[in-house]
Amino acid sequence: MSAAFLLLILDLVLVAGAAIFLFLVIIRRGRIATNLGLALLLIVLAATVWYTSIKTPPPVP
Repeated sequence: MSAAFLLLILDLVLVAGAAIFLFLVIIRRGRIATNLGLALLLIVLAATVWYTSIKTPPPVP
């Protein structure tokens, strides 16, 4: 199992969590600014992990 594959799995988990959390924030109407900020932070983290995973150089044999 390579590091790039682990980063990809972490990215998918972050994206799924951010999407579910953003969906819950949109449905509920309490403390929307704080929760919306947290959901957007999760999305930014997922994008950062994705960018890191595609820019990781291949391992040297």
